[in-house]
Amino acid sequence: MDIVSSYEYGFAKELEKDFNRIGRKLDNFETDRIFAEFESQALWKPLIEKARNKMASRDLAFRDALHNKLKNYISPVEAEDFERFIGEKSKELEERLKDAKDVFKRLKERE
Repeated sequence: MDIVSSYEYGFAKELEKDFNRIGRKLDNFETDRIFAEFESQALWKPLIEKARNKMASRDLAFRDALHNKLKNYISPVEAEDFERFIGEKSKELEERLKDAKDVFKRLKERE
């Protein structure tokens, strides 16, 4: 998420800079040009690759979702990411079971 938010924030700043320089709203062609220039900056290449890798790998591992355009970016998910995911899910399941137990208890008391 840090990579995506950095990219969006950086691009927004580029748009703002050109808006202030020109003094009017940018048209589609101007925006596309700014985006192409921003996207081609060398610093983004490894960060974009990292974001694609994380998105493709985690979507496949945690949601069984395979994005065809990103299948070349799939790599093993780190153990700590699994622990974080499983920990959150197991806690959520534990809470649901507790709620269900309370519901069954109330239903039983009605009989």
